Amino acid sequence: MKFQYIYTRLYVKDCRACYEFYHDILGLEATFISEMDTYVELTDGQVKLTLLNQNKIKEYLGTKTNFLFEGNCDRIAVSFQVEDVEEACQYLKTKGVEIISPAWDILDWGIKIAFIRDPEGNLIELTQTGGMLGAE
Repeated sequence: MKFQYIYTRLYVKDCRACYEFYHDILGLEATFISEMDTYVELTDGQVKLTLLNQNKIKEYLGTKTNFLFEGNCDRIAVSFQVEDVEEACQYLKTKGVEIISPAWDILDWGIKIAFIRDPEGNLIELTQTGGMLGAE
């Protein structure tokens, strides 16, 4: 049996605000927008991120499945690679984005990371790669 990764979907309350964040601020390209379904597909050319209004999934599935959309859950992060984490954080601050951790080095991994939140409170990791020994 083969499982092929196709995209990451975020179920959001405010699809417009999240679209503006991922498209206008982070620069992802919109490849499909459905105002009727409150659904958006975005890409950076390599991976796809989709946004769907939380009410739509409840509408489609009714009471067959119990979805829990309340509260922040930091078990999953959407990660973006950037050239300079500190510069990215400064840019995002000017756009009103919540920076939840300053940039710090993880020397063992040869990276620098920081964390932010999107308009829905989802955890976003910004990663700057460095010269890790043995990394390609």
